[in-house]
Amino acid sequence: MSTSRTYFSRGAIIKDNRPLSFDYVPENLPFREDKLRDLSIKYRPLLFSGIPTNVAITGPVGTGKTVVARRFSQLLKEVAIEAEICIKDVYVNCRQRKTDSMVLLGVVNRFDEHFPDRGFSKQEMLRIIKKHMIKSRCHLLIILDEADVLLKKSGSDLIYSFTRFQEEQDCPFSVSTMLISQKNPLDFLDPSTLSTFKRTNLLRFDKYDREALKGIVEQRIELALYPGSVDPEVPDLIADMSEETGDARFAIELLGRAAEIAEERGEELVTPEHARAAKAYTKPYIYEDIVDSLNIHQQIQLLAAARLLRKKAYTTTGEVEREYSVICEELSKKPLGHTQFWQYLKELDAQGLITTRRSGKGVVGNTTQITIADIPAEEIIRYLENRLLSK
Repeated sequence: MSTSRTYFSRGAIIKDNRPLSFDYVPENLPFREDKLRDLSIKYRPLLFSGIPTNVAITGPVGTGKTVVARRFSQLLKEVAIEAEICIKDVYVNCRQRKTDSMVLLGVVNRFDEHFPDRGFSKQEMLRIIKKHMIKSRCHLLIILDEADVLLKKSGSDLIYSFTRFQEEQDCPFSVSTMLISQKNPLDFLDPSTLSTFKRTNLLRFDKYDREALKGIVEQRIELALYPGSVDPEVPDLIADMSEETGDARFAIELLGRAAEIAEERGEELVTPEHARAAKAYTKPYIYEDIVDSLNIHQQIQLLAAARLLRKKAYTTTGEVEREYSVICEELSKKPLGHTQFWQYLKELDAQGLITTRRSGKGVVGNTTQITIADIPAEEIIRYLENRLLSK
């Protein structure tokens, strides 16, 4: 094999990078089927009667707003084709196209990719869009992502022109819009434009919960990675890592980086340690100063937890307490009593050095599970063993 092909040979873990991309639109959207149903109901007037429909979508980053909008537009076009109706969709990211003219150019390019970048006024481009719609006998759905950027910079005149397109342009075909923003896009519209939106046509996306994040990670594992290449505990751990933000993009990023790290190391299984390394890579965690500020018993507790978590995602308080006693014996230190041990453990949790949770399904009894989420256990082991055992 040539040297160049050696560098680019396929790894043992990632079979398809596309599902690890933020732009990927899967056929099924776990935990967002309700939003697809909501959109299908709201856009029925467009599909069956050609009546323009305007919807606003809002919610925090990573909650599925864009992927739901894009998947919905795919489904809408499929149903329209079956009904022998032509509906074209245009997706415009307003952070990349921040002005009315740039947005209009993006819409015109949907019909004519060679249309010149300059030389046409906004009204001229609106008339050109009308011509293309009549020629193709198509209704148009315009999806404006990060719409607040456009609205802050240019106001809502263009949105008004889209919502009044049929009457202003005397066009037999309609223009519908979908505005997507972390902030409520309706708050940026002037009264005239706002009157063209029904207040009930606002969809709010909440943060994903832990169960949803785990399900999304499992779906992307199935789509992107080879069977048997991921430790079964990894989806749980990544869900724990991303639960605070409820951000599916972050969870997918952690999975992709963990798989890359495993391949870079020549390994054939993505483990909890790779996920921790991915978390440290995406959100570097400065831990030495915090660890140095701990008393010696807390440092021993942290070392005990890290040793137990070297090969797995979770351990229990009982296992940590037993390992803690073993290390105390190595260091000729008297172990703490259970009450003080538990108090110190809660302080480690409060400082973010460990994460605790009550055991869930599949675990016998009601115990407290412990994990380390922000840094590989091996790094903590190296640091603390050098600090504690080399004295």
